[in-house]
Amino acid sequence: MVKKKKWKRIVDNRMRGHGDIDLDKRIIRVNKSKKKNKKRGEILDTIIHEEYHRKHPKAHEKTVRKKTKKLMKKYGVKVKQKLYRRYK
Repeated sequence: MVKKKKWKRIVDNRMRGHGDIDLDKRIIRVNKSKKKNKKRGEILDTIIHEEYHRKHPKAHEKTVRKKTKKLMKKYGVKVKQKLYRRYK
C-alpha cells in the first residue's frame, strides 16, 4: 500500500501574492500580512480559494473565483474556523 504524502499548509508572509499552491510538492502557502488580507474574512477567502485549487486542480481560475464566492457564503462559522486553524 502506497501512503500519500499529506498536504502541508504554510503561512508565508514574505511571498508576493496572497496565496499559491504547489500540486507536485503538496504545499499550500497563504500570506496573512498582505494589505488585502488584513481582515480575517479576506484571509479566509484566500484559504478557500487555494483549498478549491487543491480539490479541483484542473479548474480554470475564473471558475475557482466564482466557486470561492459561493463557498464563502455557504460555509458556516465552524467550517470557516476549521479552515482558518489549518494555517497557523
